[in-house]
Amino acid sequence: MLGLARYAMKSPLHTGVLAALFAATPLLYFVSAALVALTTLKHGISFGTRVLLMAMAGGLVSWYISGVPLSLLVLVLVTLLAEVLKATQSWSRTLVLGSVAGLVLAVIAQKLFGVQFNSILDGIQQVISADSTDAAEWQLLELTRNWIGYIVISTQLAEAVLSLLLARFWQAGLFNPGGLKVEMHALRFTKQEVAFLVAAVLLSVLYLPGAVMLFGIPMVFVGMAILHGIVTKLDLGGQWLVALYIGALLFIQFILPLLVLVVIVDSVIDLRSRIPERTKSDNE
Repeated sequence: MLGLARYAMKSPLHTGVLAALFAATPLLYFVSAALVALTTLKHGISFGTRVLLMAMAGGLVSWYISGVPLSLLVLVLVTLLAEVLKATQSWSRTLVLGSVAGLVLAVIAQKLFGVQFNSILDGIQQVISADSTDAAEWQLLELTRNWIGYIVISTQLAEAVLSLLLARFWQAGLFNPGGLKVEMHALRFTKQEVAFLVAAVLLSVLYLPGAVMLFGIPMVFVGMAILHGIVTKLDLGGQWLVALYIGALLFIQFILPLLVLVVIVDSVIDLRSRIPERTKSDNE
């Protein structure tokens, strides 16, 4: 993947053509988003916008094929996030502003594409209704009908954040070896940022359930970064990270609240700074 980034960065034309091709491929548009983000991180919003326009041309092809402009949404989001990250050099601010931008896009998407989203839900419900044992799933889909736009944008925001992470990995590999590791191990929210996110989640639960995921994504991302840093400081080995990710997939309903709690506590006492770093000689 680093070789792809190295080839793409030879010129804006290389980047734009590759971004357009990947954006036109439904399951690979995240690579296009990462290329746009990489250009923005390296050269700024002016060059990033040029590559974005070429990528969006490919995204229009994907929209024509699928009927839903998912790749376009990710491209716009990741360009915004990349510019914020470049300007602030702060992952925490970028993630918070990304959630706010995601909320705005979700409101727009719910109004503009509500008909398309509902038609997709109708098709799924028709398939489910053929099996009477799946009535619970049918009802769950019905409950999400009013929030489907928010759920879709939450997914796109998560993809945009991961695409930005891939772009930052490429940037570190090409121009700043080890830089991403340092950033991730230092990543934490301030008390003000955590207070904002917690308040946003609580208000969403009460008044706008569909937006809960939008404000939960930054906390999950930072929570995982904190756990990565703790594992590294304790020199526990990669198997602990593998176990963490497997556990997150299998027991997500328990892991997510734990990650939120870790983020809140870390914003107050900085967990990683309180853990003595272990060396190989300590383990021996």
